[in-house]
Amino acid sequence: MRLYVIGPVSGREGDNREAFEEARRELEAAGFKATIPHDKIEAGAAWQDAMRASIKELLATYRGKPRYDGVAELPGVFGSKGARCERGVCGQLGIPHRTVGEWCAEGAAS
Repeated sequence: MRLYVIGPVSGREGDNREAFEEARRELEAAGFKATIPHDKIEAGAAWQDAMRASIKELLATYRGKPRYDGVAELPGVFGSKGARCERGVCGQLGIPHRTVGEWCAEGAAS
């Protein structure tokens, strides 16, 4: 199962990459494949450009099917304007979204 990780980036040291990398490690240990925005978005991109790229990636398809099975949320999602926007897209389009911990617990149970 493939997951896209969202969370606060702007205003965080190193664009919060360390937290995203840790989330990826946790998700992969639970059996998921995880992609973080830092893999797809150029460092230093303007916020609006980064959000367009992130939402485009979140909605990406491969052979007509969604590339990601769901979205994993880092702590601080509700304090991040961008992550709230991404979460809203998930809610409106029926894309499963849970915290990293919830996904990991689900992965460990299966």
